Amino acid sequence: MPKFERRAEWVWRRRGLPEQVAFSTARPFVAEESNRYVYFRRVFDIAGRVTGASAQVSADGRYQLYVNGQLIGRGPARCSPASQYIDDYDIAPFLRPGRNVIAALAHSYGRHTAWYELPDWEHARAFGCGGFFLQGDVTSSSAPAVQLDTGQEWRYLESEAWQRDVPSGSLGFIEIYDARRAPLGWNTVDFDDSGWDEPEILRVPGRNYAGDVIPFPVMVPSDIPRLAESPRRAEAVVRVAEVKNAPPATDIATLFLQEALADLQTCRVDHPGHLLREDASATITTSGDHSASLVLDFGQTAPGRVRFDLEGPAEAVVDFTYSERLHDDGRVHMHAGIPGFDIYAAHRVILREGRQTWEAFELSGFRYLQVTVRHCERPLTIHAIRLNFTAYPVQPVGQFTCSDDLLNRIWQVGATTLHHCMLDGYVDCPSREQRQWLDAYLDSLINYVAFGDPYLGAKMLRQVAGSQQPDGLTMMVAPGDFSVLHFTNIPDFCLYWILAIGAYLDYTGDLGIVRELYPAVVKAIGWFERHLNGDNLLTDVPHWVFVDWAEVDKRGQVTALNAHFVAVLGVALRMAQLSEAARDAQHFAHLREAITAAINDHLWDDARGVYVDARRNGVQSRRISQQSNAAVMAFGVAPAERWPRILGTILDDERLVLTRFGTAQTERVDFDDEQHVVLAQPFYMHFLHRALCQAGQHAVMLDNIRQRWGAMVASGDRTFRESWQIIPLTSLCHAWAGTPTFDLPTEILGVKPLAPGFARVLVAPHPADLAWARGTVPTPHGVIAAAWQVGADRFEMTVNLPDGCEGLVILPEIGQPEWGIVTINGSPVSTNDSLTLEAGTHNITARYGNEKT
Repeated sequence: MPKFERRAEWVWRRRGLPEQVAFSTARPFVAEESNRYVYFRRVFDIAGRVTGASAQVSADGRYQLYVNGQLIGRGPARCSPASQYIDDYDIAPFLRPGRNVIAALAHSYGRHTAWYELPDWEHARAFGCGGFFLQGDVTSSSAPAVQLDTGQEWRYLESEAWQRDVPSGSLGFIEIYDARRAPLGWNTVDFDDSGWDEPEILRVPGRNYAGDVIPFPVMVPSDIPRLAESPRRAEAVVRVAEVKNAPPATDIATLFLQEALADLQTCRVDHPGHLLREDASATITTSGDHSASLVLDFGQTAPGRVRFDLEGPAEAVVDFTYSERLHDDGRVHMHAGIPGFDIYAAHRVILREGRQTWEAFELSGFRYLQVTVRHCERPLTIHAIRLNFTAYPVQPVGQFTCSDDLLNRIWQVGATTLHHCMLDGYVDCPSREQRQWLDAYLDSLINYVAFGDPYLGAKMLRQVAGSQQPDGLTMMVAPGDFSVLHFTNIPDFCLYWILAIGAYLDYTGDLGIVRELYPAVVKAIGWFERHLNGDNLLTDVPHWVFVDWAEVDKRGQVTALNAHFVAVLGVALRMAQLSEAARDAQHFAHLREAITAAINDHLWDDARGVYVDARRNGVQSRRISQQSNAAVMAFGVAPAERWPRILGTILDDERLVLTRFGTAQTERVDFDDEQHVVLAQPFYMHFLHRALCQAGQHAVMLDNIRQRWGAMVASGDRTFRESWQIIPLTSLCHAWAGTPTFDLPTEILGVKPLAPGFARVLVAPHPADLAWARGTVPTPHGVIAAAWQVGADRFEMTVNLPDGCEGLVILPEIGQPEWGIVTINGSPVSTNDSLTLEAGTHNITARYGNEKT
């Protein structure tokens, strides 16, 4: 990709930049830009009719972009400062002949967040952080083009509306906003900005006659679409109450923790149910020492921004907090997040006189919203409280329905869960942390069958490659704070990154990314190779070996990790072959064979008929788990003759035990206990299901889905949670828990890619106990539609393949070893239970009988 030709300058508030960057490691401007909001605007005239207008926009932090008072976008998407995103806008529809204004609100963080990394190198030492960039052109029918580039013609104002000295965590800063201190109409054309200053251009001379130091030497166009936004009303008013005001606190969360809800006595709330309707309002009046509190239920955990439409007295205060769950007394149960990294989220808006709208700058994820209204002896009218739902723009291209409605609901909840975890990256959850962890391998698989989007996955793969350390290991999160703080790492997530490349190749057919990322994959494989010992097993691998949210024994030679490495070597082998790296291919094939043999030699316990979790100092662990045994089956390590003994043990309900890190000691199992089998948590159930299907146990997989995910759906959950049990850290909307949404179309409907990008397609239904199923699977060529039903004496199926796809159909075994008569579109065919199909619609009927054609 050619380098972006920048013409505009990066600008920020005036600070007095040095004439030259000091030869030191100091970053003098970082701390002072912490939690700073800055307004920017540029007024310009257009003569005649607008014929075209574009703007390329970025910020060091985040921005909101306005044209003539209308919000037209936010950004940039999460990225590393080594590859700073630029967002491209067509602003022509928002312009008019005559005077116009383009304006932006930019926010600098002054700290790493879950999605943001502070700049580094000379950039950080010269400018610290904070900056805004716009490069734009407007053409019209009657005059030369107008350049909108940030520079001396722009004006800026430091915002005093947001309080800066507030708590912060992984998700940014608490917002305490005083509308009285905001410049009303600042983004409209008629606003008087004569008192605003000219911004400072972020450019200083380089050292020893080198080129100038400028922010973000590498700027790249954003490679994903902008997030979609749509306002949502609450579905229920859970509680209308009042609270006795707690002593004033600088941290708003303290008030929510201290103030108990009580029935209304001194405060008044009229028509709270109107908040669930359009064009209706509620009214609140408070007393001197009491405040009114409302708890709203939005029905499911969802990402977005809190938005208020209020009308009331100046100095009225609206405090709000949110979470995925409630306390027993009806208050919102604020999520503490990860200790040491996160904070309670509780915010405040102070009103100016009259009607006003306000929306949170930062995105959050929640189900329940608690709003406490203070200092309203004169009534406050609430015209609306909304969640401005914000997520990656996908369409429900993939579908699955069958004769079991419980499975249909499970499929849909999984799709919803994933969508709510698709932001400007695959995030683990929209509520707790919004980091792009590399369990996103599973998220991407679910996306490919539910939505078919290739762009978010490609972005993730490239960003993980960008996080690669000099020793070859990629980071467990990329980009963001956990990518650069270097306090721990998860080696298995590097392996998932490589598996995700293989999945991306299968579902998109994009060979270019294989060649692009292959060198990084080779380097990553080298990191793991250095931890192979004389047994040809990964041994004492450093950092946090994860495997699953369960107490699997992960000391010494870890079975699941070694099996995982075998699978990754298979992907690396494919990539080497596609890259025509014959020597690498031979090496990867040899490694795969050697490690497979070593796992089978050293980690199989023949007396118990299972693979143990680990082996340490030559001694096998007594711990056994679904995770370890699913891995060796799913990743092609365990010989088929061992499968029956394995499954007989790991599927024994009387031996299964539920564990999870962070649970009470009483829930843990001694590693020397050989009677119990560790149950896979939702994440690793994906691999258990691969193992079951590989062994032909599709009916067992369906029963497992019904039992475990069905319980969540039956309880009313509309998103799937992180783990089977709920502890304070558990997120209730976690994409990795959505494997049934992948399993049902690929294993039960039976549609999978056989060649990159679905050039060849496998359609291999497995009805199990279902009477019928139908669905669609998105591909780069178009949608594959399949439907089948099981009759008393026949199996009928319709398959529609788009142009560019060739299909291989494998008929299911239903009660008899082979079919008697098979027809395609009414014509008999000779078959050995497999059929080759060209693009088009094909009606297939297979009947029992003695006669074969």
